[in-house]
Amino acid sequence: MTSLLPLLAGLLLGFDGPVTGLSVRPAPERTEVVISVEGETRVRDFLMEGPARVVVDLLGAQHALPGETFQVGRGGIRTIRTSQYSPTTVRIVLDLEAPVAYRVVPGRGEVRVVLEHSGGDFEPWSTPAAGSAGGPGTASSPGLPGGRAVPPTAAPGWAVRAGAPPPTMPAFQQQQAARISVTFVNTPLSEVLFAFADFAGRSIVPGADVTASVSAEIKDQPWDEALRVILEAHGLVAVEMESGIIRVDRLDRLTERETSELPSTRAFQINYATAAELQTAIAPLLTPDRGKVSVAASSNTLIVTDVSRVLQDVENLIRQLDRETPQVAISAKIIFINRTDLQEFGVTYDLKDSQGNQLNVLTPGAQDQNGDGIVSLPEEQVPIGTDVIALGGNSLAALGNARNRVASPTLTLLTSLLLGRHTLLSFVETLQSMNLSEIQASPTVTVMDNQQAKIAVGEETPVRVIEATSGAAGGVIPTAQVTTRETGIILEATPHVTASGKILLQLRAERSAAVPAESDAGFIFQQQYAESRVLVGDGETVVIGGLTVTETAEVRAGIPILMDLPLIGRLFRVTREQTVQRDLMILVTPTIVRAPRT
Repeated sequence: MTSLLPLLAGLLLGFDGPVTGLSVRPAPERTEVVISVEGETRVRDFLMEGPARVVVDLLGAQHALPGETFQVGRGGIRTIRTSQYSPTTVRIVLDLEAPVAYRVVPGRGEVRVVLEHSGGDFEPWSTPAAGSAGGPGTASSPGLPGGRAVPPTAAPGWAVRAGAPPPTMPAFQQQQAARISVTFVNTPLSEVLFAFADFAGRSIVPGADVTASVSAEIKDQPWDEALRVILEAHGLVAVEMESGIIRVDRLDRLTERETSELPSTRAFQINYATAAELQTAIAPLLTPDRGKVSVAASSNTLIVTDVSRVLQDVENLIRQLDRETPQVAISAKIIFINRTDLQEFGVTYDLKDSQGNQLNVLTPGAQDQNGDGIVSLPEEQVPIGTDVIALGGNSLAALGNARNRVASPTLTLLTSLLLGRHTLLSFVETLQSMNLSEIQASPTVTVMDNQQAKIAVGEETPVRVIEATSGAAGGVIPTAQVTTRETGIILEATPHVTASGKILLQLRAERSAAVPAESDAGFIFQQQYAESRVLVGDGETVVIGGLTVTETAEVRAGIPILMDLPLIGRLFRVTREQTVQRDLMILVTPTIVRAPRT
């Protein structure tokens, strides 16, 4: 039944045009919904999704239909719902099977809603009180042309201050409000607020003296952002109360209310961050000369004193900042390989005169010490290192490469040649060796997002520094100071989890060791490290450092002139070839530590 209050209000305000009937009719490739209304009326309409529906508001009309809900089930329309939305507005809601393009054609005596429909012909439908359809209306009137909205993904709580948008959330957590497309032409602010309230499913209450005429076109924008901009354009501000109701008022009225409001105190328990860290972020929100914030370190709590609006802002900010941050497990592998190849070949000679000079460097000699003309061994043997020099007569002794022998040879050949009283000894010595050392370190550390982690396995080497200072008498007095240098396997890393789920790593990996210096300088620090900033996928391994150093050294020493002869020159020299190769490789694998599912 139609309420008497809307009818009475319409009569008092001078509105005519009761809505008397509805009908649904087929047409080529479309469905036409005819709304019968007496007299002229203004129209406001928009399309909504989730579920799909077309909303048509008839401004300056009264509900005179035989019911409020009608089951249609044809032409792409499921049901038609009607109501007296306000004392002077009748709302017609067409529940659709799917979103379709549409247009509204208002005219005298009827309003037609034309919907796209490719499902073929269907049986017409009408309410019992529907009258015959008139011709198509052609007149247009200022109103609200059709709009389109995306279904809400969230209905976030928000509070807006003039000139400042709501606090933004991190990109990977932010939930955007439903997007709306609508046009207002000289529309009273109260009707604009009603439209936003109905679209968002929120309660919006304007202040007693809040009036304005709104002309705006919104195309596919979040409804809360669109409302904020419209209010700012008219010097208004929206504040969400603790109950969830959004109050719209003038900025000066809000300022006056806050000036007279007594500050209150609230305690905010911090769960994941530290209260001292959040204290700095909250301080700019506080009211000057009235707002206060302190930290209770024992319970990790922030105590804030301010007006209710600021306390709500503080709560929203804490909710965004005090969240569980992901942890990252960083596994590194540092591989250091040291390879030394050594090849040596040398020929040494020792020529001895059994009756005269002997240079006993390579082998022991012998000397007729009793003068009987016979050399008796071992009684008359001369040890290595004691030369025998004959002062009379002709004698010849010689050495070749005696001081440049192969150290610890793996093969030694000895030949001797007897020439009268002379003996020629030849030593052929060779060496080939390969030393391989491999050091692998696999440090692993787990750290929170955006925090630096460090792991070190090694030692601290003391380094003595001697400085010369002037004494009281003008002399120089050396003073010594001891400092320490950290060496070993060191890994420093700072991870950041991006919105796409990847990990941005700032890291430094080092392998170092201290070896004594050849001089009195102390120590030589052998150091291999890599510093890098890389973007890595979760669980992926990246090579952040690879280094190969090869040192080749060759030493030749031998008998002058003879050692340079082609082909046979190797018989008169000692050759030493050494190749040292050092390989360093650093691999890093970061993995996001995810909380176990409960």
